[in-house]
Amino acid sequence: MSTTRYPYLFATLGEAANTLPDELAQPLETTLAAQQSAEGVTLLGSLQRIRQVEGADGQPLRRRGRNTGQCMALARINRANAGLTVLLELLHASERVREDGDEAQQIGNDVREGLLLACRGLSEYVDEQVQVA
Repeated sequence: MSTTRYPYLFATLGEAANTLPDELAQPLETTLAAQQSAEGVTLLGSLQRIRQVEGADGQPLRRRGRNTGQCMALARINRANAGLTVLLELLHASERVREDGDEAQQIGNDVREGLLLACRGLSEYVDEQVQVA
């Protein structure tokens, strides 16, 4: 793979871009190149909006008399809470499968504990952000 074939990928990853297989590099290059146009949702465009105080729904949080720091904290709370909700739903479903489902569909205790730890960590993070907001 040459640096001229995937210029955006090379600009993003440097020499590491040369180690990627074409079936991975091509879609990444297309995504990065799409950022150069103002049309559609792109990976880099989404990342930029997230850094500009974007909530879990992908929309900027309304200021409503809050300063930028408070809006950033509220956006973090919003995103962390959305992640926490998904993790708890996954944990809840895994518990139902553990109780009533097929053994082949069950997750291991290590995964269940990882989900609990992730929920705990996100919950603690939300608490910290609430203090800032």
